[in-house]
Amino acid sequence: MKKYALLLALFSGVCFAKPQVYFGADALSNSSAYSLQSGFYFPVNQELDFGYDVDFTQWNQDVHSFGINIKPAFRKQQFYLAPIVGMHYFSGDIDYSYSLGAEVGYDFERVTLRAGYKDVDEEFYDNDAFYVGVAVRFD
Repeated sequence: MKKYALLLALFSGVCFAKPQVYFGADALSNSSAYSLQSGFYFPVNQELDFGYDVDFTQWNQDVHSFGINIKPAFRKQQFYLAPIVGMHYFSGDIDYSYSLGAEVGYDFERVTLRAGYKDVDEEFYDNDAFYVGVAVRFD
């Protein structure tokens, strides 16, 4: 019963929090690879945001993916660390796969500078990458 009360408290707080919408773009360490995101996050408290985004990633010339990520952000003032877990659909013969990653960032007034690493379960050329990027937030 305690578990259900905790979940209810967490989700009720998230449901009433004002969401922040963002659009982002990343340059991947793979040659000419990039990623575009659109998402939102809900401030849970001063140290935690709970977020989701949709993501299009061009991994290499032949493979791209489209998916949904869950991205909680653990904050310390303007800095944050965010583990990322997602499910993506890939072009070609790959079909669906999960993705894992982590991101660090720094928030300015409306802009976030970030760097991270992402990896997918499927084996193909350049199936993981480091990245740097920027996101613009809207109220």
